[in-house]
Amino acid sequence: MGIFGKKEKRAMEVMQERNKRYLESVSENEPVDDRQEEVYPEGTFEKGDIPAIIISALIVFFPIFLIMGIIIVLAYRVLLSA
Repeated sequence: MGIFGKKEKRAMEVMQERNKRYLESVSENEPVDDRQEEVYPEGTFEKGDIPAIIISALIVFFPIFLIMGIIIVLAYRVLLSA
C-alpha cells in the first residue's frame, strides 16, 4: 500500500458504489444525480488531516501577513518622520 493507500481505497469504494447505483438506475430507467452526494461525509478525516490543513494555511498566509506587517511598519515610520 502506497502513501495514499487509504484514500485510494476509499475513492475506489465510492466509485464502485456509484457505478453500481448507476447500473441499477439504467436498468430501471431512472436518472441518477450524484452531484449532491458528499464524497467524504462529515467526520471522516484521517489522522493528521487537521494539523496538515492548519500547517498548509500557515504556509500560505504567513508570508502575506509578514509582508503586510512590514509595509505597515514602514508606512508608520515614514509618517512619523514626516
